[in-house]
Amino acid sequence: MSNNKSPNPINTPNLDAGTPEISMAPLIDVVFLLLIFFMVTTVFPENRGLIIEKPESSSSEPLAMKKIVFQVSSKGEIRFKNKPILISDIKRLVREQLNTAPDTAVLLQVDKNATTDVFIKALDACKAGGAKQVGIATNAIDEKP
Repeated sequence: MSNNKSPNPINTPNLDAGTPEISMAPLIDVVFLLLIFFMVTTVFPENRGLIIEKPESSSSEPLAMKKIVFQVSSKGEIRFKNKPILISDIKRLVREQLNTAPDTAVLLQVDKNATTDVFIKALDACKAGGAKQVGIATNAIDEKP
């Protein structure tokens, strides 16, 4: 036998393709699209803080001027801008607001099941802070003849 190599009819270069790898670019694109999808479709609940059941009144009128609002819950908690405060804080907050805007009214949203004691203390603190106009939030009643 002869040591003759058979001639290669087509000269093809020997290509070194390297090691195969998985590209992360499409995965990152899909994750980004999912993130955008969930951000757009998520509904955030509106947190209104305390749920106040206001008493009803047939003589209620809307307060048209600038106001500072305090909420008094049925358990006697007092809140300002959805943060719990003490009765002693009301006087300071009212005074600070009146220093910047003297025509500001104070609105007390008092739960109908709150004690009169807490309501009167909050009202007194508003007056001690210098409030000249203090309103009490109510639900209007439609009177039908």
